[in-house]
Amino acid sequence: LLITAPGFCGEIGSIDYAQVIQNYSKAKTAYVEIDDRATELQRFLMDKEKEFKRIESPVQKKAFEETTAKAFQLKQEAFAKFKAQKEESIDKEIQAAVKAVALENKLDVVLDDQAIFYGGVDVTQKIIQKLNARPATP
Repeated sequence: LLITAPGFCGEIGSIDYAQVIQNYSKAKTAYVEIDDRATELQRFLMDKEKEFKRIESPVQKKAFEETTAKAFQLKQEAFAKFKAQKEESIDKEIQAAVKAVALENKLDVVLDDQAIFYGGVDVTQKIIQKLNARPATP
């Protein structure tokens, strides 16, 4: 029984997830958009800081701080939601490509290459090619 056990093991594939992200054109675009939104958030705070310095009245400063804090919180929540949606979309597309490549190459499982010390079939480039060959979706 122990001698035949290795016969039950299927083909294993591996993927360098970081390399996929770096070379998937839609992921690159999404991360540029995320960075742009983060920069907008920082710019908002810098602009508000300049406005704050021009206010002389302590009462007006207090009201300005409260208003700014609420506005910043809303912007921060919108940014977090935007980022999560972009990342989730990219992750779903990568998972679909991994499944498709696994089926095409008759792989039973695809693991992150960090989890494999020896063996397996590296399908990273095939996944990148499949992802970049897909038509762009909004």
